[in-house]
Amino acid sequence: MRKFISLLILFCALSCTQTEHSYFPSYPVYLELDLTFEDKDLNGVMAYKEYILGKTSGLFGSRDRTGLGGVLVYHSVDGYHAYDLACPNETQASVRVEMDDDAIYAICPKCGSTYNVFEGYGSLVEGPATRGLKQYQTALSGTKLYVTN
Repeated sequence: MRKFISLLILFCALSCTQTEHSYFPSYPVYLELDLTFEDKDLNGVMAYKEYILGKTSGLFGSRDRTGLGGVLVYHSVDGYHAYDLACPNETQASVRVEMDDDAIYAICPKCGSTYNVFEGYGSLVEGPATRGLKQYQTALSGTKLYVTN
């Protein structure tokens, strides 16, 4: 009986790991943003900024990591949220969601999937995708915003 329970626990752990890997490729994410100077435009509600390594000025050194397609940082009414810019339906670094004119939805230019970032979840609104945007952790410390996975 003990062997059965041990095998069951191992199977569940491996299943969870496989589900996570099949969700989206996992790439390192680490951004240290300065809300006083370089990233002060994120201070307003509904403000957003995209960080793409090699394309965004202000990303320096070997510490900055931007996931698969880059990182979208969004300031909603309840704080800061961060998402991978790569569409979870396409899973390609070169297919990045784009913000709509009202700064409420992120839309994939290839498949048309629409994600709600205004409410802070990046949830799927419509389209062929089956899940929302991949989220990253944010932590505010004074005037620094840290984005990690």
